[in-house]
Amino acid sequence: MKVYNKKGFFSGVLWTAVGAFCLYRDIVDSADFLPQQIKSVLFSLLCLAIGLTCLIRAFSKSSTREDRIEEMDERNRLVQLRTNFLTLNILGYLQLAGTIIGILGFTFTKTEIYGFLFLFSGISITVTAVIALIATAWYEKHL
Repeated sequence: MKVYNKKGFFSGVLWTAVGAFCLYRDIVDSADFLPQQIKSVLFSLLCLAIGLTCLIRAFSKSSTREDRIEEMDERNRLVQLRTNFLTLNILGYLQLAGTIIGILGFTFTKTEIYGFLFLFSGISITVTAVIALIATAWYEKHL
């Protein structure tokens, strides 16, 4: 059998391995609470189904062609770009809000948890800004 879609093949192997591991764990170390058992088994079966579907599509030449056409579709790429942009903006505002809450909370209460909130949200804002700067410089040079 020839693998036509390597990315799909590896994701199929990963999903199948996760599903098999979870199913094995559910059988060997089952929970006493029946709804939790049912939820765990359904999750395992869902992971297995996704993995096997990805594996089958990776070995099919026509399915691989359909996946590549859909991946290269301009509308799908535009939707993905806009979604990523909006997500990054929302996360930036949430990080900024966390930083402000951390500063104000630490200033008024002197509680360490607000200091850590300020520290971690400030570090994440800094890392995000550095990554954006590097990506912008790289794209300006290569595009």
